[in-house]
Amino acid sequence: MATGKITAGDVFNNWTVVCEEACGQYFLCRCICGTERSVKKGNLGRVLGCGCVRKPYKKRSATPKTKNKPITVSIAKQTSPKKDAPRAVPYSERQKSAREKLEERLDDYRLERELSELWAA
Repeated sequence: MATGKITAGDVFNNWTVVCEEACGQYFLCRCICGTERSVKKGNLGRVLGCGCVRKPYKKRSATPKTKNKPITVSIAKQTSPKKDAPRAVPYSERQKSAREKLEERLDDYRLERELSELWAA
């Protein structure tokens, strides 16, 4: 954060102060890419620039991939799933949450009430 007197030519990260604007709280600044923007005094030193500087991308692998790699198809025999691996539970067998149970009870109650009103009439 910028503190003290700021003058034209001061450099904060990628911003260079061009001139002071309204009430000494905003400054016209130029980024290293040439973009000019009004920057608040409190943001000078915190904000790196206008957004033109991007983070470097991480390398995905140490060896480059070849584009014309031949496709090989292998038929693997089916193996039984590991005992420790979680198995997929069918929707009908899964445990219902408390909210689902309550909504189911309310639906049953509404149906029962509607049927009793029909039979009473």
